[in-house]
Order: sequence, then C-alpha cells, then structure tokens
Amino acid sequence: MGYSIRDSWKRAAGLILLAGALLGGLLLVRTGVDARDVLGEDEVELRFESYFAFSPSVREMIREFEHLCRRRHEATDGEYPLYKISVQQSANRGESEDPTRFVLSLIGGDPADVVFFGDHVMAKWASIDAFTPLRQYMERDREAWERWQEEKERRGRDVLPPWPGAEAEAPRAEGARALAAIEPIDRGDYFEACWRQATYTDPKTGDADVYGIPCWVNSRALIYNKDILVRHGYTNAAGEARPPRNWDELREMAVGLTERDEQGNMDVVGFIPNYGNAWLYMYGWQNGGRFMSEDRTTVTMDDPPIVDALDYVVDIYDRLGGVQEVNAFGSSFQSGALDPFILGKVAMKIDGVWSVEDLAKYGENLNFGCCPAPMPQEQLDRGREPISWIGGSSYAIPANSDHKQGAWDFIRFLRSRRAQQIRCAAKYYENLAKGQSYIPTQDPNRSHNRWAYEHYVVDNDSLKPELKHAIKVFNDLLPVSKNRPVTPVGQKLWDAQLSATDDAVYHRRTPQEACEYHNAQVQRELNELLYPAPGVTITDWTWFIVLYGAILAALAVWGVRNYRRRDTGGPGTKQWYGGLISAAPWIIGFVALIGGPLLFSIVLSFCRYDVLSPAVFIGLDNFSRMFVEDDLFFKSLGNTVFMIIGVPLGLATGLGMALLLTQKVRGVALWRTLFYIPSIVPHVAASILWIWIFNPSGGLLNQALGIFGLEGPLWLQDPRTAKPALILMSLWAAGGTMIIWIAGLKSISESYYEAAAIDGASAWQKFRFITLPMLTPYILFNLIMGMIITFQVFTQAFIMTGGGPVNSTLFYVYHLFNQAFRYLNMGYAAAMAWFLFLIIAVLTFFQLKASKKWVHYEGG
Repeated sequence: MGYSIRDSWKRAAGLILLAGALLGGLLLVRTGVDARDVLGEDEVELRFESYFAFSPSVREMIREFEHLCRRRHEATDGEYPLYKISVQQSANRGESEDPTRFVLSLIGGDPADVVFFGDHVMAKWASIDAFTPLRQYMERDREAWERWQEEKERRGRDVLPPWPGAEAEAPRAEGARALAAIEPIDRGDYFEACWRQATYTDPKTGDADVYGIPCWVNSRALIYNKDILVRHGYTNAAGEARPPRNWDELREMAVGLTERDEQGNMDVVGFIPNYGNAWLYMYGWQNGGRFMSEDRTTVTMDDPPIVDALDYVVDIYDRLGGVQEVNAFGSSFQSGALDPFILGKVAMKIDGVWSVEDLAKYGENLNFGCCPAPMPQEQLDRGREPISWIGGSSYAIPANSDHKQGAWDFIRFLRSRRAQQIRCAAKYYENLAKGQSYIPTQDPNRSHNRWAYEHYVVDNDSLKPELKHAIKVFNDLLPVSKNRPVTPVGQKLWDAQLSATDDAVYHRRTPQEACEYHNAQVQRELNELLYPAPGVTITDWTWFIVLYGAILAALAVWGVRNYRRRDTGGPGTKQWYGGLISAAPWIIGFVALIGGPLLFSIVLSFCRYDVLSPAVFIGLDNFSRMFVEDDLFFKSLGNTVFMIIGVPLGLATGLGMALLLTQKVRGVALWRTLFYIPSIVPHVAASILWIWIFNPSGGLLNQALGIFGLEGPLWLQDPRTAKPALILMSLWAAGGTMIIWIAGLKSISESYYEAAAIDGASAWQKFRFITLPMLTPYILFNLIMGMIITFQVFTQAFIMTGGGPVNSTLFYVYHLFNQAFRYLNMGYAAAMAWFLFLIIAVLTFFQLKASKKWVHYEGG
C-alpha cells in the first residue's frame, strides 16, 4: 500500500489527540487531589511541611487549630479567615539535609506556609532572605497582650484578650477566647541555646532577627549498661556500677569492657566515640574548644583544644583495633528493638534523649544508668561542669508564603501549652494502645518541658526509676548545652567536622592536619559569602529571553532554507511534512522545557548564584575554582574514573549471560526473564538489599566466602574496597546489556558458523573470528552507554555510603549534587555539569573516531 500526505496528517492528528487526552487525564487527576479545589467557600489553605507531618499527634494539633479557627471565624462574622491545614512530608534527609523539595518550592514561588527546619542550617537560608523575619510578629503580639493586661486591670474584671496581632479594639466574642488568649512567644521562655540557633545576626551589618520558633530539641548524655560494668569490675565501694568520671577513665573502659569471641572477633564493644550521637562537636566543646569566633567571621575548627579532642577520639579507635574493625562490627547495628545497646553489644554510648524512648519500649529488662558525658580531668579541675550539646528544629515561614499572618497564628498555636497538651496526650494514648511506655520529647520552651516532665515522668508510676532518672539527667543538661555555630556555612561546618574525623581515624591525615585542612575549606566558603568577588549583578533577564528567541528563530530559518534547497516536489518532500508534524510534540517539549534550561545553565556556569539572590556574573571563576581551590573536585573525578573498570566487566558479564541464554534449551525464556529482572529493580531498593549483602559480619557475601575458609573484606567500611564493592554490585544488573547482546547474537547469520564448521573451526575460533567482529556495533553502543552511565553514578553512593568512607565513594555527580542542593552553589554546580558534559562528549567522540578501525558493519 502506498503512503500519502493524507496518511501522515492522519497519524499526526492521532498522535496530537492522544497526547491531548493523556494531558487532560493528568490534569483531571491532579485536579481531583488538589486540596485547594476541595476547600469550602470561606476556607483558606495553609500548607504545613514537616519531617513528622503525618504523625497522629500532629494531626490532633491541626484538628484543634482548625476547630479554634472556625470558632473565631464565626465569632467575627467571617472577618477572620477559616484556615484549613494541608500537610506534606518534607523530602529532606533528616530535618534539613538536602532540602531539594524546599529549594524547588522557593524557586517556583509556591512553598509551604510553615516549614519544619533544622536549626543549624537556618542561618544559611536567613542570610539569603528565604525566611520571614518574625520579630515584628512577636512584638505586635506582646504589645497587644500588654494592652489587654492593662485593660483588665483598669476595668477590674475579665476582658476577652485581643486577637493575635490585632488591635485592642478588635471585635469581642466569647467563642474565640481560646485562640485569642494564647500567650505571646517570648525569648525568655526558651532555653538560650535553642533560641540562639533560631536567631541570625548578619556578620557584616550586625542586623539581627528571629527566623524560626524552636519547637524540638534534644541533648546528649552517657548511657551505660550496669551489668557489663559490674562484670568487668568497674564498681564503687557498694559494688554498684561506676560510670567513667573523666576522659581517661572513658578511654580505659572503652577497651576494658570490650569482649571478643574465640576467633578474636569483637563480640561486645566498650565504647565507640562516634556511635550514638556525639561527633567531634561534643568532644571539642568538652575540651574547651570553639568552632567559630564570637563575631562569626572566622572558623576556628583548628583550635588546639579541638585538635586534642580529635587526637583523643583517634586514640580510642586505635586501641579498639582500628576504625575498620570497629565499623565492621557496627555495620550490623540496627535501631529499635535490635539496638545493640539494648542487646548488650555496646557497654556505653553518648546518645540523644530519643534513646530513652527506645529503652522504655524495648529495654524493659535492661539494667542501665545515665549520667552526663565524662569531661577531660583538666577541664574539671578548672571548675567546669559537665556539658552537652543540642540539636533541634524550628518552625519557619518562607519569605514568599501567601498567608504569613495565618502561618504565624498556626506557629503560635503549635507552640502554646494547649498544643503541647494535645501532642503529649495523643502520643501517650498511642503508646498505651501498643502496650508501650511514653517518654515525652524535650521541649525548647522551659515551661512546656517542665510541665511534660512532671506530668508524664514524675507522676507516672509505671515508669522504671532508671527511665525517670535518665530523663532528669537529659533535662538538667539543657540549660548548659552548647548549640552549633549560627553561620551561613553551618551545613558546610557540620560536614567538615565529620570529614576531619574520618581523615584522622583512618590515618589519612594527622588530627592537626585534618582540622587545619577542613577549617581552611569552610573558611574559604565563608569568605566567599562575607567578601564576595566583584561581578556584574544580573537583575533583568529579558536579554536572555530575547537571545533564546533569536536562537530559535535562527534555527527555524536554517531549517526552512535547508528544506527549500532540497525541495524537489517528489513524494519524499511531501512525507517531510508528516515527519515534522509527528515530531512536533517532541520539538515543542524540547523548546519549552529543555532548551531554555540548558542555555540558562550555560549562563549560570559563569555566575555566582544561590537560587534566591540575584545572579552575579563572575566570568571564569567557577571553572578556575574546580582546578585551583576544590580538592574534592579531583577526588570525585578520580573516584568516578575508577568506576570505569566496571564497564568492560559489565559488558563481559552481559555477553557471557547472552551466550548461555541463546542456547536452544527448554525454559530459556524463563531464564532470560530471571536474569533480566535485576536490571529493572529500582536503584534505591537494590542499594538497600546490597547493604545487607555487603555486611562484613553477617552479610550473605562474607558468609559465602567463609564456607571456603576465606575471610571476607570490610567492603563498604574500608576505603580500599568500597568502590570495588559498588562495581561488583553493578554486575548484578548486567541483564540490561544482556538483552542487547542477545539481539546482536540473533542477528548473526547461521551460514557464517556453518561455513566455519566445514573449515574445521573450533568453538573459540568461531567466537573470535565471527561472533566478536559481528558484535562490534553492539560493543560500541554498550561501551558508549556504559561510559555515560558510569560518569553519572550517584544513587548507590547516596544511599549506601554517603560518599564515604573518607570520600572514597564521593563520585562526581554526588559532589555536584552537594554543591547545588546542600550548599546552594548553583553557579558552581552548573559549571561542574558542563565540564562533565565536555568529558562525556570528548570520550564519545574519540570512541566513535576509533570505532572506524575496529567496528564492522555487515552491510558496509
């Protein structure tokens, strides 16, 4: 049957109608689930994004707030908005790391109205005006509250308080008293360390404001297993377990409490410095060190007390047998009921207050004690009391929120005593239904924290005395706790103290060198923020739109002129119209969604850009930074290049599987399916599975090696084997290339093999002189695709290793991701992306160029 222009139009129209139907269906589906489309006539949506958004206790607080809003709405004849809260889960790691969803919502101008955010990174966002300053709301509430108090005193009777943020003359209505009478938020009600983390002072101008209201806090203390201490003779005169009193005793007991089996493998460990939640921050502060100067312009992680603290941590690891052995033992650690401390595998740990809740749930028969973490004797001799450090989070309002007053009312309610009563009661009855004890979380508000402690701990006769004592220890440490430095480089400093610890305990650098090196890295980042290099600020992007339009117009003109030169009036020319119409959906999508961002990223690669502030053109500074200042650039590039080893291994594995599965045997289709399935398993699921397989102590791989009398390596815990482990994991998904190899093998004519058999060729000779030459086009394709995929490796490291140990699996794209979404160096990340494109383009070009000498095409 012939082909006509009418056929092409019909097919194109059919494709367009199909695309329109799919798009319409998606829009209808989205419309069906959008909360804004199911709101009542008077209702206003407030969006709440939280790490714990869907917990029952949060739901109960939201329900009460909506109820109070309705009462107030009715009492004011509709003047006060009828707020409805919609919740959404934050996509962060923890409370704040990698806040990709939050970044994208800010860029798109449609963030949640209230966000739950980690305190130690709030300064970064406050420095770029991502959050709404809250002091004005606090002062307005305080003034209204004081006027109400004065009016009560003047009238000598109870007077309904004013609405939050409103004037004293606001309408009076008894039905709205509950919401209106919530006391204003005051700094004096909060623990000082908690409030400092939510307050940002600009180091250059000295301007300060509050950018979040603390809502969650946790301190750290030492928890110890009394039975293990008694078993090893660490007792007092009464024969009771005696915890370590200073660093020297802690180091001694870390080794003295460690137990090994007959093969010399660690069975119980006395103390692991970085197991639990201590980190270098804890030890540095205990030793009298500071991580940043008072004026917040100088990073002081190389302070001698911090270096000495890191040396102390390294010494404990070395005495236990080295960090590799300790981490191998700890690789099987889990949480909850399988917590190694609860199982008696860890004698002591420095951990957060949340660990007491696990002890209440799962450690009913555990004989444990709790005390402040031991300090250096030298510091105790100076009269210093034991200290702790806090982590925590705050409620904040994004700068471009649509309902700031409503968001503030919601935050004010969430931090009220009424909300805390609801939250605690909901958690209490939830745990009671599960047959578990309830331990209230620590609250940054002194009064709320004291109330919860007295009501749910002191007055709770069902709690063991050990649990009550532990909560008291943690609470007593809150007033003397340290907070992480409030600085725009808070996330960078946090990562730096982790990296410095890794470098030192793995003996890649001495403690002094590790602290100095990573201190310099953070200081450079801080200097770039405080004293940015001069450049041209770009505030008007009209020129970019004009440029992009001109490029599109030029391409269209070129296409038309090229078409006219080839227009012969024949049937091929008429089919060109049909092809163009068929390709129109892709062309439109590329022009609207891909081409513009690609061109924009090129421009950004020459700019300093943090997403929210105007871009500043700085020329080639980003590219020079790669080769001159960023040591991790070469480290990540080297790690990625190493992974290329997996490309030929993957090709060989896939080809071997294809050769086996092209044999004419029964059930071969089933075997092909089974070998192909791993290649379509999501990377996240596969990564979690392989974490267990690579477990040094109980993993499947080392157990299999043990059958043959071989001692398995530490795999992901050892910098020398971490990358080979990921290469080994990649071979599991060789079924993807296997399908391509099978297609190639099926395309080889049997006549070649028959002729070779007549000439007496062996199986190896057939493979070498027939199969391989005929497969060279497929080898080229798989080789190019394998190289491209390898240079983009990310998920495995992100899920399985976090880039460690000692940055041994920090791959190029992972480093790029950190720069873009963790540190907001979008301009530098764009430069890295285009450099990666250049690498891949050059490698692909040379492969295609060289392929002319070794690739054989049957028709050529």
